[in-house]
Amino acid sequence: MVDDATIRRLVLEDRGNKMATSKLADLKDREEVSAVVRVTKINNARTFNKRAGGQGRVRNIDIEDDSGNCRLTLWDEDVELPEQMEIEIGTQLVLTDCYVKKTDFGTDISKGRKGKIEKL
Repeated sequence: MVDDATIRRLVLEDRGNKMATSKLADLKDREEVSAVVRVTKINNARTFNKRAGGQGRVRNIDIEDDSGNCRLTLWDEDVELPEQMEIEIGTQLVLTDCYVKKTDFGTDISKGRKGKIEKL
């Protein structure tokens, strides 16, 4: 029998990622991480006014693994990923080279410039 940690490592290695997978409970502020997570809630996209002018869009997806939970934050053109990738509650995602930010609302993971979000 293969445990969850081994499955995560094998999936990421198969996709060419040698970065160790992280558990959500162990995430630290301002680090780059790879993780395998499950979607628990998909929130609606919101529009906001940017400080530098213009409008932006944001969307949060609640995610979890066997250690805890946090939010996956999608910005601007990425807010449509749930529909484009047919992501729904229960979908497992592989987050690769994504960025962690600790906020007043908890821990957020975002794709950033070089991160990837894929369905498992």
